[in-house]
This record gives sequence, structure tokens and C-alpha cells, in this order.
Amino acid sequence: MLLLYIRNSCIEEFVSFLNCAIMKKLFYSFSIVYLGVLIIDPITHGLIGAAITGLSGHSLKLTDPIILGCVLGAMAPDLDIVTHVKGRLNYLLKHRGASHSLLALGGIALSLGSIVHFIFPTSTWLTVVFWTLVGTLSHGLVDLLNSYGAQLLWPFHKKKFTVNMAMLSDPMIFLIFLANLIASLIYPQGNTYFSIAAVLVALVYLFLREMDRYQKKKKLESYFKVSSEQIKVLPAIYKPFSWAFLLFRQDKVIVGILKKKEVKILKELPQWDAEDPLINHALEGGLADIFAAFTPYFHVMRVDDGSEARIKFFDLRYWDKGDFLYTGEVRICPDGKIAEERFYSFGNKNAQGIVLDY
Repeated sequence: MLLLYIRNSCIEEFVSFLNCAIMKKLFYSFSIVYLGVLIIDPITHGLIGAAITGLSGHSLKLTDPIILGCVLGAMAPDLDIVTHVKGRLNYLLKHRGASHSLLALGGIALSLGSIVHFIFPTSTWLTVVFWTLVGTLSHGLVDLLNSYGAQLLWPFHKKKFTVNMAMLSDPMIFLIFLANLIASLIYPQGNTYFSIAAVLVALVYLFLREMDRYQKKKKLESYFKVSSEQIKVLPAIYKPFSWAFLLFRQDKVIVGILKKKEVKILKELPQWDAEDPLINHALEGGLADIFAAFTPYFHVMRVDDGSEARIKFFDLRYWDKGDFLYTGEVRICPDGKIAEERFYSFGNKNAQGIVLDY
């Protein structure tokens, strides 16, 4: 009982610290803009790679093949951003797909490590490839922490695995490993100790965050008087001090956010009729395939509009500025045929959407 009390007290103090005004102002400056996520995420992977190499006993030098291989290996999987040239929808579907599988991570380490060793042959080929592999694997592991996930077992299994523990780009993780880099550059002799400390602090942070998520889930179960299976607690997008939640009832789905002790309901959606033929037609279309591959938590809703029915799709994971971040719409004719399918990025703020072609 004493240990349980100490653990809960530590978690409460930790959350109170994160919720103080200064920390909020600091962290929100990192996470308020989506572009910031795109920039900070690969940098964070690189910083983690740099910290890992500290465990090798080598000082931070870009001409050291072990350092270079691990840092580049930790960042390389996100080169799938090139898929953006074929449009945002293509990027969303391909990002953290094949490029983040264990098969690809191994291939990246082998090829990249060999190139680095060829340019800087001061360590053995096997050593350089090994540390490059450690870097690529760290990327896959870190990406498992957030709700976007990664297709680790592609091509054998296309499901994205996730533990829903951290934000898409967690500012606390970024700051921990940035501090490690600065300290290692200022005092190179302490690089190994700084790296060990950074890794341990990050692990403690993640542990406390997971304990906080567990407590928040218990609070929601008590608040709504539901079972554990009906509640999903996810990191709130752009909000490191809050948790998003999904509540699945027989008659509706509730999407909300939990800030400190305040439970705020953001949206209530009626459960769809599994026997509705028009909904079933929509679920057989290309848009349904996209949402099924893209998110484990999507919802559909029928809206009748004169002679035409519209089936709306929602990715329940991400809510931002009064709307779901990713939505879609299927227009169905009276005869049941699909007239048009559109995918919307950033909700319906992008009024044109992306029309699916076949």
C-alpha cells in the first residue's frame, strides 16, 4: 500500500509539473502547427540515434562511421515522405508502411551501413552495419509509441501496431534528447554518461505517462460507468497534457478529451446500422478500404440529402479545431451505386477534398 501511494503521488506531481503555465507555453510552441510535427519528428529520431551511439563509447563526431550510421539510420525510414509527390492521400497511406517494416529496417541498415563504411572505413563493416541497424530499429520502436503506429510486419501483416502512449511528435522526448546532445557537445568526455541518463529519463517519462493514461482510463470508466473494453484512451493531438478518449456504447460513439480532472465531450456520433444496404455499399468501396488501412478507429454515419444519400467517414483518433482531422464522404445514388467518393484532409476545411479515381 505504501508503494502504491508513493507511485500515485509521483504521477500526480509529475502531471502537475507538466501542467504548470511555463511548461505549457513552452510545449505548445512546439506542437501547435502541423508543419512543426513534420520537422520535429525526424529531428527527434536523429537525436535519439545520437544518444544511442553514446552507449558505444564513441564521442560525437560526424566523421565517425558508428555515429553517422546510427544517426542516419534513425532518420532514414522517414524518407518515405517522398511519397508526398503523388499527393497527400498517397503519403498518408504509405507513411510508416513498408519503409517502417522490420524487413525494410534491416535492408536500410545493411545498405546505409555499407555506404557509410565505404566512405569512412575506420571501423569494421560489421560494427558499422550493427550500429546502423540499432538506429533503424530505434526508429521503428519509437514510432510504435504513438497512435499512428507502424507496419512492422509488412508484407506478411499490414496492420499498423501501436501502444498509444505518446504524441505524434512528443515535445518532452525531443527536449530530453536535445539536452543530451547539447551536454555531449559541451563536455564530450561525459557523452556516455549523458546518453545513459537521457535514455533512463525518457524511459521514466514514458512509464509515468503510461501510468497516468491507466489512471485516466479508470477515471473514465467510473465517470461513464462502463467496462474497460468500451473505452479507448489515446494521446491527444498537439496536446501533451491531455488524453483523448473514445467511448463505444450500443447506441452511439462518444469522442472526448480529458484535461486534468475535466471530462469534455467533443462529439457524439450515432452507431451505424449494420443492416443498412447503403452503408454496406459504402463499406465495399475504395474509401472504406482507405480508412480500414489508415486507422483502427473509424466510424461511418448516414446523412440523407434529398434523392441522394451520403455516407460520412471519420478517423476518430484525431480531433483538431472543432473537427476530425481526416474524414471522407461517399455519395450514393438511389439505385445503390456509388456516385463519388472523397477523402478530406484536415476535416472539411479543405472543401475540395480528394476525389477517388478507379
